Amino acid sequence: MLNFQLKGSYQDSTGYTWDYYGDDTKADSFYIVPRPQFVTLASGKPSFQITSYQLDQQKTGAQNGSGFCRFDIELSVPSDIEAAITKQIPTAFPQAKAPYLFLTMDYNPDSRAYFEFVSGGAPITFSTPVSNFGSNVASFNLPMTKEQLDTIEGAFATSGGAYQVDYHLSVKARLPAVTAHLSFDSTIAYQYQVSQPRYNSWGNQISPRSVTKLLNESSSSKVEITWGTTNPSTALREAVANWANNTLSDLITTEVQKTIQLQGLNSDNSFNINDVSSFNSTYSENTVINWLIAPTAALPSFNSLNLKIADFVNTVNEQQQQMSVAVHLPFSSDGSSGNPAPAPTLPGGKVAQALVKDVTVKVSYPGIPEADATYTFTKNGNHVFTTAYDVKAGPNWTLNYTVNYEDTAMEAVSGRKSNIESAAYTLEVEAAGILTVDFEASQAFASESTPPTEINIAFNYVSSNSDSPSISRELTIKNTDATKAASITSFVPFPINSTYNYQVTYVYDKSAQYIASLIQNANGPKQIIPAANAVHACPVIVYVPAESAGTDPIFDATVNMWYQGTPKVPPGAKTLPTKAAPATFDIVPASNATGALFGRETFVGVINGDQPLVYTATISSAQGQTEIPETLLNNSQPSLMVSPTQRYFTLEITPAAINWPSATFNSAEVLVDITLAQGSAATQVTTQPSQQVFTWNKGETGSKYLTVSIQAGNEVTYNWKVNYIIPGQTVQHEADKHQSDLILNIPAKPSA
Repeated sequence: MLNFQLKGSYQDSTGYTWDYYGDDTKADSFYIVPRPQFVTLASGKPSFQITSYQLDQQKTGAQNGSGFCRFDIELSVPSDIEAAITKQIPTAFPQAKAPYLFLTMDYNPDSRAYFEFVSGGAPITFSTPVSNFGSNVASFNLPMTKEQLDTIEGAFATSGGAYQVDYHLSVKARLPAVTAHLSFDSTIAYQYQVSQPRYNSWGNQISPRSVTKLLNESSSSKVEITWGTTNPSTALREAVANWANNTLSDLITTEVQKTIQLQGLNSDNSFNINDVSSFNSTYSENTVINWLIAPTAALPSFNSLNLKIADFVNTVNEQQQQMSVAVHLPFSSDGSSGNPAPAPTLPGGKVAQALVKDVTVKVSYPGIPEADATYTFTKNGNHVFTTAYDVKAGPNWTLNYTVNYEDTAMEAVSGRKSNIESAAYTLEVEAAGILTVDFEASQAFASESTPPTEINIAFNYVSSNSDSPSISRELTIKNTDATKAASITSFVPFPINSTYNYQVTYVYDKSAQYIASLIQNANGPKQIIPAANAVHACPVIVYVPAESAGTDPIFDATVNMWYQGTPKVPPGAKTLPTKAAPATFDIVPASNATGALFGRETFVGVINGDQPLVYTATISSAQGQTEIPETLLNNSQPSLMVSPTQRYFTLEITPAAINWPSATFNSAEVLVDITLAQGSAATQVTTQPSQQVFTWNKGETGSKYLTVSIQAGNEVTYNWKVNYIIPGQTVQHEADKHQSDLILNIPAKPSA
């Protein structure tokens, strides 16, 4: 594992600084941070292309000079750099003994590359996934305006470096003698966000650097570091501080992306940061953390390479449909230069590595010739399919693919992705049937009270494709484990196309344990297990925009909040608010620097609460007095907005009617589509809630609550559908439409 306290640097003849690290257990092993560079084609030229349109604007509506900029980058450590660092090691690390071994870094999933430039006086950021295998290829296929393309073309035509590219990677490392407390207050971030003229800077096209900048500007995050050793070096202090700030940025960006996905937003323009829960995280000595590796370099201009930019610019007289397919998989051809591939457990045993032989992809779009629609990958990379743009079809295209493995025991995986809207699509390990989830449990053992001796995780994945096998695993993480983490890696011969469930049991001793509520619809390669008694802070916010503060102010609001029932809590947990003894908040909003009225309090509950919240409110405003009756909220509600017109609708979905021991199906998947109508509300409904999916697998119980934000007077109805799933058999259904009941009882079985 990388030891970031053992860091050396080497500056080459061009002035570029190469960082390298020692290993935490092997004194002769080192990791060199690679440098970003262009992917070089077989012709010896960079993989770079600008396509510019010269069109009949009256017919197409497209802007002349607009088009695409496409390029591929990768990471590399040249042999001469490795040789130079080898010569430097005896002086920098005298305890290391030759021969030295240079190891390839095993990057965590979800790596990204960023490309930033300024055009028209405004900063623009593009990001793209990075392959965790081979040379860590990242492919950009970027639709651009004429002004943006002119800016790019001009920069790459000059001498010297053109534009900087950043890789954002992380590896496992161990925290030194330090305790770090990281916190984020989404209410403070929201108060800052609404004061900005354009506040869409919390989404998936913002670089980590930009997120960190916004956190600093809003003062919504806090880092507290306590050293367990005297006089740590300045370099170590800076390294730990950088890690803490980068970790905060990553945690917040990840939660924003999850929320955007959950809400079904196509962009983050309408995203409010108060839709993300505040959090507190504690990291202590020897905790295994994700250490940021952020290699950065300026791509060379073509003039510096003795090339002409004109040779890389293609001007066409028809609008094009560009469909870029990138494949990020563990190909056998990548050899030792690639990072370790996942090792899925197969029905008949285990294989050392799930190595891919080849991947054949085929795109579908009107007008593309059959011969031009197919390509076979034998290594990580990118391929662009191009044809004339079809105005009737629009930008949407379809991708079919087949993944063949070297191991004949692993069946080929075929998949299809329809209605792709963007110009680029990336096939990653999930598309190849490999499901990997890391569970990080250091927070679970960092409880302020008595920590558990171990935690047990029951994991279930059931595909929406009834032909796909399900995946059920059980994991145990002990307090005595060095890493306090565990992972699940498994293979099914179908794309991983559904979310998964897991349930955590905290074991204190043989006679005491706490079973947390079921976590449903989880996705992504990493889950953080909180402490059993971890708090959930729900800010209670009164906010009046500046334009309404003078004419329609809120004078004060009294809010009562409690749990509907008594939540199951771990041993030693404090008493939680009840209806008889609610948490009461008297909020008098004050004018802030922007002229808006803002006030807030915080309801403190528990993350693992299995009961819904209830609130009532009395609001005094220029409109008079408004009474909000008892209203349910999901326990994980990130914030509560209180105003004369703000309301919430909460639907309880319960599997109580299902008798799992006698049920003939393995899973019940519930799809809920909520529709909002204006009703007597003053304003029209402009955005509908996205479809929500809930899944109960064999033996899983407990209600789930779905909360959506509405306006007073809105009419709420919903359609529901239940899929009863038995792997390998036809899915049976039950459904109903235009319902308005507050409780959805899942039928015990399909009627047919």
